[in-house]
Amino acid sequence: MIHDASTLGTPLELRADLCVVGSGPGGATVAMLAAEAGMRVVLLEAGELVTPASMDQREDTMFPRLFWESGGRTTADRAIRVHQGRGVGGSALHNLNLCKRAAPEVLAQWRQAGVDLDWNTLYAEAEALIGVVDVPESMLNRHNLLFREGARRLGWANGRLRHNREGCVGSGFCEIGCAFDAKNNALKVCIPRAVRAGTSVLARCQAVRVLHDDRVIHGVEGVAIHPLSRQALGEIRVLAPRVCVSASATGTPALLRRSGVPGRPVGDSLRMHPAVVVAGDFDEPVHAWRGVPQGWECTEHLRFDESVSRTWLVPAFAHPVGTATLVPGLGDEHAALMARYAHLGAVTAMVHDSTRGRVRPRGDLGLSIHYQPDEADRAALQDGLVHAARLLFAAGARRVLVPSPRLVTLDDPRAVDSLRDVTSPDLSAVHPMASVPLGEAVDQDGAHRVLRGLWVADASLFPTSTGGPPQLTTYALGLHVGRALIQKGVGG
Repeated sequence: MIHDASTLGTPLELRADLCVVGSGPGGATVAMLAAEAGMRVVLLEAGELVTPASMDQREDTMFPRLFWESGGRTTADRAIRVHQGRGVGGSALHNLNLCKRAAPEVLAQWRQAGVDLDWNTLYAEAEALIGVVDVPESMLNRHNLLFREGARRLGWANGRLRHNREGCVGSGFCEIGCAFDAKNNALKVCIPRAVRAGTSVLARCQAVRVLHDDRVIHGVEGVAIHPLSRQALGEIRVLAPRVCVSASATGTPALLRRSGVPGRPVGDSLRMHPAVVVAGDFDEPVHAWRGVPQGWECTEHLRFDESVSRTWLVPAFAHPVGTATLVPGLGDEHAALMARYAHLGAVTAMVHDSTRGRVRPRGDLGLSIHYQPDEADRAALQDGLVHAARLLFAAGARRVLVPSPRLVTLDDPRAVDSLRDVTSPDLSAVHPMASVPLGEAVDQDGAHRVLRGLWVADASLFPTSTGGPPQLTTYALGLHVGRALIQKGVGG
């Protein structure tokens, strides 16, 4: 059953064999496997149940429902927008369905750090679970075709991406949920299996602390969340000898720190794939918001060492409100740029980062993210601006635009190197990860090294950033941790 915790009488105490915190790809997969193995599972989710039937494809209503802080979450210094999802299904509700295995170079680095899993098998199983296939040629919109043409004209390494869609109609509204239920995500695939096996899902229930005595886990203390004010209502306590925290790479370390979990500190190694965006203004309409948002990639400048060239290039676009917030300026200047909306295309340059950020709890329900790109990552971001602009010009853009406090406009493709001098480009991040790395506070199976019965299963576990979309690796780790939890039992 899926319950709305805000409608339940509180205080409330439940008992289970396993309490899972967070219903994204990691947590939902663990809950599914544990329930099907016969465990009594309670799954807590801070967000609400948002079904495809209630997804109205409006930014003003869907962003508050699908994103933390209505899509306004930032780093503590407000320098980087951090888009993180919530709701039953987690960030899989709003993500763009990209499914890519971590590069062999990344997995080799992880093996050197002591994390040696059977990745080929885990990836194959995860791909089968959520139905991963190549984005077909027929679903490449003009935006993606222009991106591909630009990469090919430059002779840059490029290729087709894979996704987990079925029955996609190409509406282009993936970022604010799929009203057509075409995403083979945690909500559609894992949660129903978990519920059929007896899992109780409590939506609008945010975990506040894990309960323990410094040696053994006893459960989770949470609160029901008011649907409008999002303030805490009454207490909900789940008593369980096993707890799996899957609250995201920001929520998980914040919860563990707030709970005073013993052992090695967590939350000091956050990676986020910081990214810059460059827009191209084309003579003919692009209509970039239509169809599958991302079907092609350029890996020419993606390295997995400490070189400056560590950027992954993909098409990127926003719906009107999102675009309007990115475009600087006021009045007529802003209106003139928005009048070109149908003619705009965009490329994001995402950095395989080396910066180690920090996550800390803020009160009982909040958290703060401290992340300032180090010198190497700042150089890589500047490098990414140049590469993105060069690709857009090669694709036929008549000018490129770089969002920053002052809009930077460039009309001459020969001058793209000048973009290295843009000191404050707008930065965003959509892939928080690596804040509770495997092999440190938790072992290779995601079991806490000190607190018996405590597990972690989300993108927190990555030893480093991946240089690409983390969704598939998170499902794979959910399978791995879920099976280890079942096999090892309470002992961890």
